[in-house]
Amino acid sequence: MIPRGAVARAVALGLVLMLPVLAPGAGDGAPAPAKRIAFLVDSWHPVSHADVIGTRLLEGYRLGDRMLPSPVTVAWLHQSDPRPNHQGRELAAKYGVRLAGSVAEALLDDPRATQPRLAVDGVLIAVRTPLPTGGGTTEPSGQFRLFRETMAAFDRAGARVPVFVDKNLAATWEESQTIVAEATRRGVPLMAGSVVPWVPLDPTPPAGQRPTLAVSIASAPYRLYAIHVAELLQAFLEARSVRETGVASVREVGRGFWSMPDRQRWGDDVLHALLGVARTRGGRARSPEALGDEAYIVLVQYLDGARGVVALLPRMFDDSEFLLGARYEGHSAPYLGSIVLGRAPYDHFGYLAHALVQFYMTGRPPIPAERTLLSTGISLFGLRSRELSGQVISVPSLAVTYSVPSPSTR
Repeated sequence: MIPRGAVARAVALGLVLMLPVLAPGAGDGAPAPAKRIAFLVDSWHPVSHADVIGTRLLEGYRLGDRMLPSPVTVAWLHQSDPRPNHQGRELAAKYGVRLAGSVAEALLDDPRATQPRLAVDGVLIAVRTPLPTGGGTTEPSGQFRLFRETMAAFDRAGARVPVFVDKNLAATWEESQTIVAEATRRGVPLMAGSVVPWVPLDPTPPAGQRPTLAVSIASAPYRLYAIHVAELLQAFLEARSVRETGVASVREVGRGFWSMPDRQRWGDDVLHALLGVARTRGGRARSPEALGDEAYIVLVQYLDGARGVVALLPRMFDDSEFLLGARYEGHSAPYLGSIVLGRAPYDHFGYLAHALVQFYMTGRPPIPAERTLLSTGISLFGLRSRELSGQVISVPSLAVTYSVPSPSTR
């Protein structure tokens, strides 16, 4: 029998091939109607996340070397802030996607009725929301506004369907916590997060071993990429146990990492070894120590003693690559792995599309939303620590707990 932790780690890091292939009509010999999804986005334009996810649900998607049909389709599209090059009219003409002027119109059969019914089988929320600049904002983030309107429509209809929130849950910790809490209170199946943890690491991490430290690196701006790096880290480290117990503290040290007397305890050797195995080299800086304030290095202390490092080191390698390294109990040599995301047509989104098909067809999220909640918190409090000159941030609400997914849930 494969150890539970090994399976969880493999799946969490992208072995989505373990998910069953759910095709229309599978199991009964008769075509089943496609699940109809409402896309609630800021703008569906070329190579937006709405585009690279939605087109795969409309046309099918590639999973490794296989091309799979999608039993899930986009039925309604609501754009809260469409760009001039948005593709709404093209989608309506080519696929019959219906355009909605509001969230209620996208979700309800008759928004004006006293007791409307839900007209869709699922909801996807995708808004480009970089992490906030210093001082934050008093305006609700795009994800939060769309989620709040979705819950209002659910309440009017007296029904719930699965909801996916792309990338970070929201732009603030308070909003992110509220999204998870409100979905839980209503019994709404909720899934969220980045595409990156669904893409397989190369080489595959060793099975049956307990990581004590992990380092996750990207070579890109923090505000845009931190959620991807943090969730790759969390998806890996959660498999150290059958239950995640959360984070004790977060501290962003930036270039001060190189002068820390205990930097070896925080994986300095692993970080440098990872940079040595990076497969993309465009625009590489001379050394990480040469980077200035653009370098972000977030130290994550978990409550159970495990340690994680989220590093954003611009110009060290291409922004299409993500690096993940780890130390294991009883082993001197670290694991060193990487993910290189493809350029157009961005087939790596097929892994996420496949997970979404599983989610919308079964109503059961293959990963807990709490994983993305914790990853969002690590990203946000890492930024807050930078703004407070490297202060250690200890917030009780980062003690996010959840059961690590087992193979039967994937």
